[in-house]
Amino acid sequence: MSAVQFDSEISWDGNSLTVWANVNGSRVFCEIPRSTIHGVPFLSDEISRDRAAIFYRLRPAVVAKIARSRDNFVRLHSSDVSTPVL
Repeated sequence: MSAVQFDSEISWDGNSLTVWANVNGSRVFCEIPRSTIHGVPFLSDEISRDRAAIFYRLRPAVVAKIARSRDNFVRLHSSDVSTPVL
């Protein structure tokens, strides 16, 4: 798999962060639900303030999830985040 590139626009609809990724010429829709964010220490307080910072901290887990998936949609769960995100 080639490098994953993410669009610069990160959306927050009150329930989840979403962003598009580009992988090998294909688009992958990535979703990080509020419950996942709340499950990661130090992130739940940032939801309303800095969605880019939250995504940046969870980016490695999103890339790993994309690498394991063949779908054009991935949803990050708390169980996908294996190390503390500081």
